[in-house]
Amino acid sequence: MACLNVLPPTILTRVSEYIPEIIAYVEKIIDNGYGYVTKDGSVYFDTMKFDNSEKHSYCKLVPEAFADNEQLMKNMRESEGDLSMGNLENKKNVTDFALWKASKDGEPYWNSPWGKGRPGWHIE
Repeated sequence: MACLNVLPPTILTRVSEYIPEIIAYVEKIIDNGYGYVTKDGSVYFDTMKFDNSEKHSYCKLVPEAFADNEQLMKNMRESEGDLSMGNLENKKNVTDFALWKASKDGEPYWNSPWGKGRPGWHIE
């Protein structure tokens, strides 16, 4: 990083130090209509609703692939493996991503309005 003239960090934080702020942010996304809670207590970002809103566009890099679910599934498997296929039965759209993930046995968790869980990596 020094070769790029990027200063080293002076503060280190952990996502676990910001759980209340993350929960509040996810609540705001839900209140704005772009997030939804699934049966298991996870919260997902609704990419199609966001894309269909007047002032936003979700898929700016490859817009022609956004409507092609078969191609999206193939791309997701290639880039993220089976991790991207988790919870498909609860998601509205293939491209929706987790803002808050319901806890599984043995995983760390925090209490939230949606039940015990943890932040999805997109929200971190």
